[in-house]
Amino acid sequence: MYSIVFLLFLFPHVFGYEQDVLTSTANISDPVNQDIYNSKELFTREPNVTDINEVVQVKLYCEIDNTHCAKVQAALVSAAYRLSDVLNFRNQIVIKASYYSFCLNRCSNSTLGWGTPSSQFTLISLDEADSNFIYPQALAKQIRAPYTDISSWASYDLAVDINHDIYNNEMDSDGIGGFYFANDSSSIEDHQVDLEYVVLHQMIHGLGMLSSWAPYFSDSTSPFQELLKGLIPSDNLKMMTPSPNWFVKHDTGPAYVTGFQPNLIFDKFLKLFIPAKNITADLVEYSFDMQGFCIADSPNSFIVNFMNSFLNNATQSSRAKAMYVSLSTSKTLTFRFTRTNNNHTLYNTNPYLNSTYDSIQLMTGPDVLSSLQEAYYRPGVSISHVDDDYSTTPDFLMTHHFVKGKTLQMLIEDGYTDIPIIKYNLTISKLVNITTVVHNTTVNTTEKRDETIEYVYKSAIGPGILRILETIGYSTVLTNTNYTTSVIKTNKPDSDCDDIDGKTYSGISDGDSMPLSTTSLADRIQITNILQLLLLLLVTTALLYQ
Repeated sequence: MYSIVFLLFLFPHVFGYEQDVLTSTANISDPVNQDIYNSKELFTREPNVTDINEVVQVKLYCEIDNTHCAKVQAALVSAAYRLSDVLNFRNQIVIKASYYSFCLNRCSNSTLGWGTPSSQFTLISLDEADSNFIYPQALAKQIRAPYTDISSWASYDLAVDINHDIYNNEMDSDGIGGFYFANDSSSIEDHQVDLEYVVLHQMIHGLGMLSSWAPYFSDSTSPFQELLKGLIPSDNLKMMTPSPNWFVKHDTGPAYVTGFQPNLIFDKFLKLFIPAKNITADLVEYSFDMQGFCIADSPNSFIVNFMNSFLNNATQSSRAKAMYVSLSTSKTLTFRFTRTNNNHTLYNTNPYLNSTYDSIQLMTGPDVLSSLQEAYYRPGVSISHVDDDYSTTPDFLMTHHFVKGKTLQMLIEDGYTDIPIIKYNLTISKLVNITTVVHNTTVNTTEKRDETIEYVYKSAIGPGILRILETIGYSTVLTNTNYTTSVIKTNKPDSDCDDIDGKTYSGISDGDSMPLSTTSLADRIQITNILQLLLLLLVTTALLYQ
């Protein structure tokens, strides 16, 4: 089991989280890196497909039993409706959900589930995107909606996996399982978690509320840590970095690290308080600094040599270590919302929203970086939650822990109890029947007319969580940008590392052909199935300890 866990970290792009990898033979018609490893391979039947509306579709893979799967489907559909009620999608979004026992795959009985983007892209030469960061497919498709003819998109946009073991393992003496379903006849029990709550939480991660900052070299379940164990003191490895650029020579050789990949778009807006220096750092500067460190030649980029070189670089390694210490301290990390001059955004015009949502506190603390309950597949997700102080506010959905014994609707009612009513307007086009009389003849026709309707905002996706999604690029009911608002771009210093690592991820540029980069990690090692991955890791580890 221990080796399987390693694979989730050493080959994260295989599991649908890291940015896409295309082989040198790939062309625009090839689907990007999907289904190399995919939970749907555990299933023998086609998914149950539901169209939420014209642009949102959900697919559920579930083979527990028909009755149970129908309950899961209802929770999935309800969560998708909540999502589509507050986000404005202009291009199709496909949500692939898989419900199964995680012990059929990689045993993780304490993990309720996870959510990931199917693919991620760099968007080049667009006013609406920052090319120094990587965008989840769901968002990239909205920004690139005028160019929907490309076939580089994966067949689904985000994946949600839910662990059936939670239902079985938490079953009480009366046979009531650990998940609560809204269509159950009984009320929720104290030991239960509302499945719709879990599903919606994971959808938000899949849409892009994810960080690529993580302790890749010190996490106890990371393969990088295992490969370095005994060769470099463990305390020296306690650092936060962007995702490493790695490769393995000759399919079965040792692991090499050449540098660090661009960060996810979520990371663009992070500010970290460094208690030791009493300063607040812009993590964009830190990420660009670390991306400027690279080693091109193979002997020196062998993982041990790379790490020794990085540790000897006083500026970059000291920043990485300072980040680790700071993120191990409570209430040091904030997500800073982008201020906009858009007079139509409710965050400017509503007094409560304007005063409350300048920033939002993210979860940090002594146990966050070492906790594996939620971050089993990916350590970076641990800092991609809001602080636990938000558990009784409208932004409860994305706290680090799930609340037991309360339905999603109960949590919504609790969260909105002590805040002012938030009202917003939506203008919709409706077909109206028109009757006219011409020369004593009655003529019935229909025409489209705009109608403005006032709504109360009381979503499970709280205003703070919605503003995170808005800030990274989504159009919402509180700020309808229609994906045409220009973003403030970052200026990344030129670096020799750009030639080495700059094309290890997929890029979409503005143009008719929209070429994708084809120089990738897959040029160095092409992996076709999970058994090859396992063999590769075992051989690499054996070589290190000969």
